[in-house]
Amino acid sequence: MEYLTQLERLQITLDIVYKLRTFEGPNGKVNLFNESYSFIPELKRIFSEYIHSDKVFKGQLEFTEIGKTIEYNLPNMNNKEPLFVIRMKK
Repeated sequence: MEYLTQLERLQITLDIVYKLRTFEGPNGKVNLFNESYSFIPELKRIFSEYIHSDKVFKGQLEFTEIGKTIEYNLPNMNNKEPLFVIRMKK
């Protein structure tokens, strides 16, 4: 097991950003990586800290505009898969 490099952590975040920008909604593609959504400033801060550290980042963000929660788990080791999902609130 090895720590992820800064480049590998950057690639994980860029993959998530790409998926948010090209999210397939019920009426076609929607850019969810848009500053008008409440969770984006916090997500950008988390991504920046994640890229520049060797820590695991795990938690939830509220996507208040649609009443859902975003669950994320950004690993620091290469044997773990990243998680980034939008879930219904419990």
